[in-house]
Amino acid sequence: MTLAERTCSQGQPARAIVFDLIGVLAAPSWRELCGRPDLAAWGRLKVGAIGEAEFWTPEQAAAYRGALALRSDRLDFLGRLRARGHTISIASNLARGWLPGLRASMPAGLVERWFVSGEIGVAKPDPRFWSELLRHVPAGSLVVDDQRRNCEAAKQAGLRSLWVPCGAGFEDRVEAALAG
Repeated sequence: MTLAERTCSQGQPARAIVFDLIGVLAAPSWRELCGRPDLAAWGRLKVGAIGEAEFWTPEQAAAYRGALALRSDRLDFLGRLRARGHTISIASNLARGWLPGLRASMPAGLVERWFVSGEIGVAKPDPRFWSELLRHVPAGSLVVDDQRRNCEAAKQAGLRSLWVPCGAGFEDRVEAALAG
């Protein structure tokens, strides 16, 4: 049974929360290692159209993989949300090659489903990304992202969204969105 088919005992959809990775649950952004980022190349990398070797040097790749990490405070918060019955999914514009390290460091059983542009071949805010997500999470699920345009696109797709720039007041803002 998919998450979209699950219901709580009151007949309500499962309480699904969809989190972005970079800037929300993990850091740093790849942009922090690039003095002059090539956004066109990033557009191709994040959907799997090019490999990492075509994006930057081996030294930059190694430095980024070494620095990229999940935030322990955010993982603790996700654990508390799971304990309260929420299902957690990830929706990220992320290069396929960066995913294994993040998946391996995610505590087992914390995330139900990963939606990653490098695997599905389309990136946020493209409506096709949200269509894929909505095949697995209920409409009205909460999407938490640090990019306003992704939040606007999620809302247009029938999801609730919460914009959390720089993670300011992260837990309080997520809790308020869940209560509302």
